[in-house]
Amino acid sequence: MQQIISWNVASVRSRMPVLSRFLQENQPDIVLLQEIKATEENFPFLDFKALGYDAVISGQKAYNGVAILSKMPLKNVIRDLPKVPLSDSPQARFIQATLPNGTIVISVYVPNGTAPMNDPTDTSRLEYKLKWMQAFTDYVAHLIQSGNEVLIGGDFNVIERDSDVYNPDHFRDSSLMVPPVRNAFQKLNELPLTNLIRGFNPKPNTYSFWDFQGGAWQRNHGILLDFFFATKGLVDQVKTAKIYQEIRGWEKTSDHAPIGCVLEK
Repeated sequence: MQQIISWNVASVRSRMPVLSRFLQENQPDIVLLQEIKATEENFPFLDFKALGYDAVISGQKAYNGVAILSKMPLKNVIRDLPKVPLSDSPQARFIQATLPNGTIVISVYVPNGTAPMNDPTDTSRLEYKLKWMQAFTDYVAHLIQSGNEVLIGGDFNVIERDSDVYNPDHFRDSSLMVPPVRNAFQKLNELPLTNLIRGFNPKPNTYSFWDFQGGAWQRNHGILLDFFFATKGLVDQVKTAKIYQEIRGWEKTSDHAPIGCVLEK
């Protein structure tokens, strides 16, 4: 069996005690991290090495950042999404690597798109989000058309369905839920991919994120933002896919719970 985890850790250095505990207790083979908020210079490579993992990252100081941890060799690492639209500053939101069996794994952190607090009418971040999502969908389509088996895990920053959030009316006009964002996510869903989290967890009001504010975890005011997508050759090998919701209750953990899937090797 091969266990793969995806987790928006909201700062890898702040979460090392939680990460270390989770990795030791669960022993996943591959871990896809998002929002690591670290660069090559301050990423805890040695800590992960001590836990049995090599790491490759696409980092950014204080913001964003993605990584792949692996117990097996990784090759053909790509740290930038091809043909992504330019912004005022580079955003580390994509990393890809190839496993020894040829499977491509991708860790992705989709832009949030929320307007700056000092200018709520500024739509530039939302526009960038939509362009980024289109570039990502086009790239994944190319990978699939080229005959690759692909597994994607990450924080997609989309509320796809009303039942994916505790109060849909509260988010109706947010950058997570406006129709253009939902439509952009639908284009990814229309590719020959299977949403594993959706498939194995079909009940409504199944969440992967609870804000740090307002007692969201205690009140179960959650949102489903984190997903795995897999091509058909991999789907046939999937035994299960789940959300480790209980981890959100750990002390000093992320506002996201990890998600996981288990594949036959």
